[in-house]
Amino acid sequence: EMMLELQEIGCHNINFVTPTHYSPHIVLALDIAAGRGLTLPVVYNTCGWERLDILKKLEGIIDIYLPDFKYSDGTMAAKYSSAAETYPEITKAALLEMHRQVGIAKPAEDSLMYRGLMIRHLVMPNNVGGTKKVIEWIAQNLPKDTYLNIMSQYRPMYKAFDYPKISRRITSNEYADAVEWAKNAGLTNLEIQGYPF
Repeated sequence: EMMLELQEIGCHNINFVTPTHYSPHIVLALDIAAGRGLTLPVVYNTCGWERLDILKKLEGIIDIYLPDFKYSDGTMAAKYSSAAETYPEITKAALLEMHRQVGIAKPAEDSLMYRGLMIRHLVMPNNVGGTKKVIEWIAQNLPKDTYLNIMSQYRPMYKAFDYPKISRRITSNEYADAVEWAKNAGLTNLEIQGYPF
């Protein structure tokens, strides 16, 4: 009912945020909603650390995958994200599966996205996320026109101040480096934000 109401009032998509632990319920709800007229694109908005067996069951259901690719290094992932040392390997496999299912995200004539993989990478201070390696992996393993949102909005909160390397905002030079790395890697479908480039 909520999805159908959102469609009725003119929303452009149905966006499920951090959905994995509810995926069986979401699929059931989508089946019911589709039977009652839901036609909006379905967005799977995730941190990227996804199980392949679940992703494979979502094939044909999800229109847009919107994952993060936070870290290129498992040591950094473990230190800053709850012992997630397997994050890079799991996320890389998930990104490949997402791309296989939905392909490249490109805006339609109305400037909206209806299908595809849209990767986000948050630039962090002191290169904690391993931005250059994230970008290089994308450029080497996915098409050069893969959508990549290079995000500039990192802001330290809560326990971030316990870790000196992430206890400040990024600098304009750190963000400029990330953009330059993406361009040098040949990536052409970039969302650049936060600084005038």
